[in-house]
Amino acid sequence: MTYKITPILCNEKHMANFAYLITPEGTNKTIIIDAAEARPIINELEKQNLIPQYILTTHHHFDHVEGNLPLQEKYKCPIIAPEKEFSQIPGATISVKDNETITLNDIKIKVIEAPGHTLGHILYYIENGNKLFTGDVLFNLCVGGLFEGTAEQMFHSLQRIKELPNNTEIFPGHEYTRSCIPHNFKITPESKEYLKKMYLREEGKLAPSTLLEEKLFNPYLKAETLKDFLQGE
Repeated sequence: MTYKITPILCNEKHMANFAYLITPEGTNKTIIIDAAEARPIINELEKQNLIPQYILTTHHHFDHVEGNLPLQEKYKCPIIAPEKEFSQIPGATISVKDNETITLNDIKIKVIEAPGHTLGHILYYIENGNKLFTGDVLFNLCVGGLFEGTAEQMFHSLQRIKELPNNTEIFPGHEYTRSCIPHNFKITPESKEYLKKMYLREEGKLAPSTLLEEKLFNPYLKAETLKDFLQGE
């Protein structure tokens, strides 16, 4: 099954969220990941003449769920949410848990539990094509804040991500790259290519980094031990 991923910039003026559409080729049926804001998503759906069949939510924070109810009311689509945060997700109808694989529109999506940013945060991983939707756990060059979980939980969540193939493409819930550039970031031919993707994402274009690139440039993924991770915070 081949599919297209469309990034949608939401809350541009203050949160720089990304929602995503996953659309199998040859169909007008799509899946929304993290419905951050209804209007930009509806605009993109109408532009592409798409009908959402499901909304997938990574965690309960308002900037990832604000579009849930308006979109559900308009399109009558179920909302899939982490089991541990089910009651906190507006409009949630289907709960999913760690290591569960769901098949939506003929696309198999694995659920990976990743506490730290919130206690019940999950990631969505499409093995066919190695696509990982990381919500607010892993960003480009940084990680999400510890709103509910501990540094130890976040470290172990990142280790689970690091076990995935190096060519896995990373789709975070925000475009924070520019503000996450560390003071000691070295400009090399490889890092210049990495930053080129940042410029494209800031324009709302599809330009995911790979897990290998994050291992090379993201200081939080360089930590091999919890002690190293804590020292790098």
